[in-house]
Amino acid sequence: MPFVQRIIEPKYLSRTSLWDVDGNPRVTDGEHEAVTNNTLSNALRQLASLLLAANDIFNELKVELRGIAQRSEKLKSRINFVEDKVAAYDPKKVTVRK
Repeated sequence: MPFVQRIIEPKYLSRTSLWDVDGNPRVTDGEHEAVTNNTLSNALRQLASLLLAANDIFNELKVELRGIAQRSEKLKSRINFVEDKVAAYDPKKVTVRK
């Protein structure tokens, strides 16, 4: 079962009722325009929610990549240190036992 980290809202763009609880119409004229306007405004809300989720994902990715860069720098300095030791090593100075 996947763990939900982010939710994009609204889930359904055009699911609205043009009638109230008593059965009276909420919009007397221009029902098509009302549905269209509601759908477009919900699409904008959904895009805004998607933008926030994407921003959150990229911020987390930036933090992880910054950590990887720091670890890479430490590893690079250790490799350079070993390289310097190997370059300074003179095999002629080492005594060989019989």
